[in-house]
Amino acid sequence: MQSPVIVVRSVDTVAHARNLMLREKVSRLVVVEGDRPVGTLTRRDIIRSLRNYRLRKRDFESIIVSEVMRSPVTMVNEEDSITDAAKKMVSGNVKGLPVVDDRGELVGIVTKTDLTRYFSESFRGRFKVKEISQGREGLPIIHSSHTVFRAMDLMAETFADRVIVVDDTKPIGIITETDLSFIRQQRSGNSFRKGSRRDAEAVSPTRIYLLPTAADVMTPDPTVVNESEDAGIAAGMLIEKGIGGMPVVNKKGDLVGVITKFDFVKVLAKEV
Repeated sequence: MQSPVIVVRSVDTVAHARNLMLREKVSRLVVVEGDRPVGTLTRRDIIRSLRNYRLRKRDFESIIVSEVMRSPVTMVNEEDSITDAAKKMVSGNVKGLPVVDDRGELVGIVTKTDLTRYFSESFRGRFKVKEISQGREGLPIIHSSHTVFRAMDLMAETFADRVIVVDDTKPIGIITETDLSFIRQQRSGNSFRKGSRRDAEAVSPTRIYLLPTAADVMTPDPTVVNESEDAGIAAGMLIEKGIGGMPVVNKKGDLVGVITKFDFVKVLAKEV
C-alpha cells in the first residue's frame, strides 16, 4: 500500500480536489471525516460530472466534493491478502481501495498500480499478453476527427478509462481520463467565435464552433506491446512509463486489443 494518503473533505470544492490531483499526480482521492474514509473521488467522477447537464452549467469552484464522490466506499483491512484486495477491486469495479486498521481509521491506499507492480515483480514468464489482454471487439475506438464528447460518451458506455484513436487498423493515439478530466465545456454563449464571411454578394456574420477533436487532446504515437510479449514485461512497461494501459498489436502493427493495469488485477484475483 501507499502511505500517507492524499485526502479531501466532502465539503471541499471539486476545484480544490482537481488541483490536488494535478499537484500530487494521483488519479483518486479519499474523502474523509476525521480519520475515517467516507468516499472516494476519481478522475472518472469528474468526467461524469461533465456529462450531467445540471452540473456542467456550474464551474468547479461551486461544485462540492459530496455532489460527485462515490459513497459508500469499498475498503480493505491492512492485514488482508493481496488476493483479497484484488477480488474486492474486481467485484466492485474500483481501481483503488482505502486501507484501514482494526479501528476503521485510514492508514493507506492500495491501487491497481500497486498490484500491477507486484505482478511485474512476481509473475514473469507465467503469461503472454494475449492471454490476459482485452480483445479488439467491444473496445472504445474512434478516429482523430471525432469530438472529445464522443470519447466521453464511449468511456461512459463501455466503462473504460481510455479510448484508442486509430487510422484504419493502426493505433495512432490514445485518450485517457487524464486528458479529459479537466476539459470544461464552453458555456452556450461562448461556444463559438464570431467573425464574418465575405463573398461576392455580401458580408455575413459567421459562428465557428470550437469543438475539440480527438486529435486535439490525444497522446500521439502511444506505447504499444506485441500480443506475444511476456505479460510480466508488459506490466513493467506500464509502471516504468507511468501509464495505465496500452494498445496491443500483432506482428503487422495492427490493433488487436488493449492491456491495462486492471487486467493484471483480474489475474491476481483468481488466486494464481
